[in-house]
Order: sequence, then structure tokens, then C-alpha cells
Amino acid sequence: MNKIIVLYVATWFMALFTVASTNELPAQTTSEVSVTTSDGKTLTGDLVAIDESDLHLKEGVKVATLPLADLSRLQFDRSSYPSQPMRLQLSGGSLLSVTAVTWTDQSVTVTPTRQSPLTFPVEQLRWIRFRMGNPATDPTWLGWIEESRRGDRLVVRRNEKALDSIDGTVLGISRKSVRFSMRGNEIEAPLEKLEGVMLSNQGESVSPAAIQLTDASGSVWACESLSLTRGESDLRVTLAGSIEHQIPVSQIREIRFAGGILPLAEAEIATSGYGTETTTSNASAVAIEMKKWFSPATEGGSIQMHVPGEITFRIPDGYQKLVVAARRDTDVNQFMAVRLQVLLDDRVQWSGVLQDRESLGLELPLGDAGRLSLKAAPLPKGDDPKTSTTETLPDLSGTLGGTVEWFSGRLLK
Repeated sequence: MNKIIVLYVATWFMALFTVASTNELPAQTTSEVSVTTSDGKTLTGDLVAIDESDLHLKEGVKVATLPLADLSRLQFDRSSYPSQPMRLQLSGGSLLSVTAVTWTDQSVTVTPTRQSPLTFPVEQLRWIRFRMGNPATDPTWLGWIEESRRGDRLVVRRNEKALDSIDGTVLGISRKSVRFSMRGNEIEAPLEKLEGVMLSNQGESVSPAAIQLTDASGSVWACESLSLTRGESDLRVTLAGSIEHQIPVSQIREIRFAGGILPLAEAEIATSGYGTETTTSNASAVAIEMKKWFSPATEGGSIQMHVPGEITFRIPDGYQKLVVAARRDTDVNQFMAVRLQVLLDDRVQWSGVLQDRESLGLELPLGDAGRLSLKAAPLPKGDDPKTSTTETLPDLSGTLGGTVEWFSGRLLK
């Protein structure tokens, strides 16, 4: 009799455990996340699932359903992995950290850091940088990738301070070399000698992605949609061009919703001017009108600036990074060196010298700044363009330095 009672109790406990377990996620699949809604509220719990329209969050013993349309940000408590040297960008805006790239026929296969390989059509590839950048080479690289190109470009690091480029057609990429055609002649360029490759873009523009996901390796995935099935450990994402990939939830650091790109030319202008920063009360009417005439202007998505000139934008809440490039206006035929500066809340954060027709580019964290200024002025006499660190531009209102175009400017969340 006692044996029968023991068996009955044991069976009852097993049945109870089975029923309970069907209502709970396995411990290894739960992931604590902080959710910020579009109205600023914050919720904390375990991420259960994400479907086409909703996010399901476990708070204590309850599971809340939150419409994706009402969410602003998801943050996971993750540590970053060490940076890898190789990075690439897709035409849809995704910027990936990868450990390997191969290009055969019309398909490219990449291995994102600590993730499974991803294959996509070559038309979706914008550029690959094989080496880690540095302050000396970054302005040139960033300027070139923003330029419109009808052909491909092979970029070689001449030394630690300078880059060279060769225009032609990329035919393929192996683990050791890039196959490149230049004026009908094919070459095999060793990866160890290259900075990277840039593919033809013909002035293409990147539309803001609805969702941006950042993983622990530093990759930023521009997603059209994402989903997580209850009980699974991988998040499925769909990128532009219907490219699909799976990212382990354990590697996700942040997910941002509702776009994330604001063209700089569309940001609110706080002030703009030509020559000196202020106009005195006794300035002539002609001088005042001249300043208005030559003040920076936004045209076709870029910013045209007569030198010396300055323009200041207000930075909307939520934006974290500036990307912009600068070059001579196409109508400028005679050159003089021009000092470019980018300031955040009136403090110089970046400075470069524009010479000849090269482009210079930059990526700059915005921090908590509320104002962003772009400046350009002729380089003061005696300043060495390579070593000058002058932070204050002199009064050069009587000097004409031509016109500079700030292009591809955008603020990123």
C-alpha cells in the first residue's frame, strides 16, 4: 500500500513539473533586456519573443505584449568583443565586422565575427576595408567612400600616413588576394598589401533602415524586420535586398527602432555666416548684404560654403554620430590650402587641411553636444598642412578661398 502511495505522489509531482515547464522558458534562452518606449518609459525583463508587430517581455511571472511601433530602444547587458581589423559595408547601410571574405562569380560570402557565414549578391556590397584605420589615413578613406564612382577602386596603403588608389574592376576576392582588372590587364593583389576595395556606387543613397541592431563585435545591422521565436536562442533578421541572417541573442548589445538617419542638410540651422563670426553695428549695407549672399547654403542635400565660412546646426535628441565629407566645389580651378574644422558646442573636435581636389571624410561621436559647427578658412601663412594643429581660425574676412562642398553629411542614432 505504501509503495502505491509513493508511486502515486511521484507521478503527481512529475505531471505537475511537466505542466509548469510548458509555461516557462528554459533558463538558457532567457535574456534580460531594458526596453525604452517612444514616450520615454523604461521596462526591464526577460526577452521572450518578437513577432511581426509585437515584442513579448517577461516581467516577473507575467508576459507583457509591447507593440514594436511604440518602442524606441532595447539594451542588453553585454560586454564588447575585441575589435577585428576587417570591416565592410552593404548598400543597405549595414556595417559589419568580419573575419573572412570571399567573392566568387556574382556572390559574396562573409563571416561576421563569432557568427555563421552570410552570402549575398555582389551588388549588395559597397566596400571592404582589410586593415584597421588610423588618424592619418581615415580622412582620405572616409572621403573616398562618400564619393560617387562609376568604377571600382583598389586602395593601397603606401605607408602609415598615406593611401594610393587604382581605378578598375574587381573580379573576385579570395582569402589571400583580390583579382582586379585595370585597363584590360588582370592582376592578383595580395591582401597584405591592400587597405581595401571600394565598389561602384554611382551616387547611390542609403535609405534609413527601420531597425538598427548593434552586436558585441561592433557590427551594425540595418534591418527591415526581425523576429525571435519563443524558446530559440537566435534572432532572425532581414536586411535590405531580402538578405537573411541569424544573430545569437547572447551577442546583441542594442536594438534601435524607427529609422536613425537624419541628413545633415535637413537639420535645423542655428547660425550661418561668411567671413568673421559677427557683423559690427557700423558695417556698411554692402558688407551686410555680401555676408548674406556668401553665407553657407544647403543645396541638393549638400552644404555649399564660401571660404571663409561657418554654419552651425542644432543636434536633435537621440543622435549619436556625425558622418560627413568635404571637397572642393567642381567650379574651383585655382587652389589654396583650406583649413576645415568641426566643432561640438564651440569646441574643436576635428581638423583637417583640404588641398587640390582630394576629399576628406570623418566619423565623429556627438556625445551630449547640442550644437554642431562646420568651418572653413584659408590656411594661415606659415602653417604646415601636415603638422599644423591651429584650433582658432584667424580673421580672414578679406580673403577669398573659393568654395567647399560638405557632402554626404548625416546624423546617426
